[in-house]
This record gives sequence, C-alpha cells and structure tokens, in this order.
Amino acid sequence: MPELYYAVICILVFIFGSCIGSFLNVVIYRTPLIMSIVNGPSHCFTCGERIKPYDLIPIVSWLFLGGKCRNCKAKISGRYTVVEALTGLLFLAAYLRFDFSLQMLVAVIYFSLLIVLSCIDIDHMEIPYWCTISIAVLGIATFFTEPQMPWWEHLVGAVVIAVPFAILALFGGMGGGDVQLMAASGFMLGWKIVPSAVIGVIIGAVYGVIINLSDRKLNREKKEKLKEIFAPWVEGKMTENSKDIIVGEYEYGKCKIDTEIFEESAWTDPEAMKNHDEEFENALTELMGDIPKNHEYVFRVFVENNAVTKVKLQRRIAFGPGLAVGLAIGALFGETIIKHYLDLL
Repeated sequence: MPELYYAVICILVFIFGSCIGSFLNVVIYRTPLIMSIVNGPSHCFTCGERIKPYDLIPIVSWLFLGGKCRNCKAKISGRYTVVEALTGLLFLAAYLRFDFSLQMLVAVIYFSLLIVLSCIDIDHMEIPYWCTISIAVLGIATFFTEPQMPWWEHLVGAVVIAVPFAILALFGGMGGGDVQLMAASGFMLGWKIVPSAVIGVIIGAVYGVIINLSDRKLNREKKEKLKEIFAPWVEGKMTENSKDIIVGEYEYGKCKIDTEIFEESAWTDPEAMKNHDEEFENALTELMGDIPKNHEYVFRVFVENNAVTKVKLQRRIAFGPGLAVGLAIGALFGETIIKHYLDLL
C-alpha cells in the first residue's frame, strides 16, 4: 500500500507540473509580445478559432488530435507538449529530491523560470530581465529554505561565476543575459553553481559545434554572396594603403551594419559610408531572406586597398537552454557532484 500511495503521488505531481507547463507556454509566447498572460483565451494561430477546454488537456489533447487544430487541421508545434512534459518531469524530480517542502517549492519555481527563459532565448535570442530578477529573489528565499548555507556562500557563488562569464561576454562568447542568469543562479545555488556552470558550458559548446557543422555549407555560400555584394560597394572608396573591418548583423530577417565603428581615416568619404544607400541594404537583407527569422547572424567583412580580402559569417547561439540544463542538474544534484569530486582528490 505505501508503494501504491507513493506512485499515485508521483503521478499527481507530474500531472500538476504538466498543467503548469501549459501555462508556461502562454508565458513564453505572450510576454515577448507584451501581451497579457491572464486575459484572452487560447486560440489557433492559423484560423483564430478559440480552443475548447477539452482540447487544452496537457500532452493528451495534442496526442489525441495528432498535433493538429481540430477546426482547420493546421499543424500545432510539438514544442508545447515538450514543455508540458518537461515541466511535469522536473516537478516530479523536485518532489523525489526534496519531498513536499519549501525547498521543493523554490525548486519548481526555479525550474519553471529556466524553461521560460530557455524557450524565449531560442525564439528571440535574449533572456528576459524579469526572469533573472526572479531567480535573484529566489536566492533570497533560500536564506530561509536552506539555513545550512551561510549568507556569504550566496555572494561567493554569484561573484565566482559572474567574473569568468563576464570575461566570456567581452570576447563575444556569451551574451549579457547569460551573465545575469549565471550571477543570479550563483546567488541562489552558492557553490552548487560550479558543477552547474561546467555542465552548462559543455552542453552549450557541443550545441554550438553541431550548429556550426550543420551551417557550414550555408555559411560558405552566404560568405561568397556577401563578398560579391561588398566588392563593388567598397571599390574606389578607400584611402591609399588603408584597411578596415565592416561589421554587421542579421536580426529578425533584416540586415544592419554597425556604422559607429568605421575607421574614418580608411575612407575617402566616411559619412557617405555610414549613410549607405537603400538599394545596397536591401541586397544584403535579401541575401538572408531564406533564413528563419529567429536565427541571427554576425558578419565581418575585411577590406584592404579597395578590395574585399575575407568574409566571416557566424550564427549566434542561444546558450540559455544549455546553461539551464546545467543549472537544473546543479539544483538537484550539485551537492552530490561536489562531494563525489572531493572524494576523488
């Protein structure tokens, strides 16, 4: 009987977590668009039909409908179900690790925030400021839920992890949101942030390598096109024996050149370079028109003596999800990982 009771509790915790995951999907979609997460019923994005309550059952409804809208049969992204299932599993993991306690409450809120910021980072390449602030507030809550962790350990955790990540950000390896996420999580987790960071960076690095390998052919083609577009644009516009690097980015399907970092002495008319013509900018935007709008790229065009010598093109990587995996593991098993590591020394 105790085993049956325990199994029932686990199932109920998973179901409750998946229901919270359904709400998280609303937060993920609406908050970047500055929409209310309370008002406005759920509806199909294709036909606009309001979704019936019986089609909003987490996981089950999506599977029953075959991933399609009941009304117009348009495809519904499987990510909604993945978020629901993942939230349910993390709630279950928190229960198995902490039982029903304040520590579990803090953990499930933390995991929910990690899921939200990860999905928003994937979609919009940014980690919401309110998510990191909320995690920092959770850090204050752990003063009471984990009294065995002294207050200074929270501060040490934040500083120890914020410094190296800030250095990585300076060299373009991370974004400012990643630094804020790790600093806030370090304040919450204390020393447990160390294994979290190691795991998160490894996952992020592996993901980055996979993305770069998969983009290799596309990058090669796009770099050649960029060279063809820039070559006639810079010809005859540079001063004698000069060189410069033109930096730009593709964001939300549009191209933008950073005109503030032009080396003015390298150009005969630097103001004209900064105010480039619309036709040229349209050509650059059209070049990446077949790229999904949630993919962002940075390019560097190396020019010397009125000629393009080299072009670099790189896709920006959302590190938030990889870091979130490491942080979730650290929150659950950080102490155990550190203990086993110290036993090996």
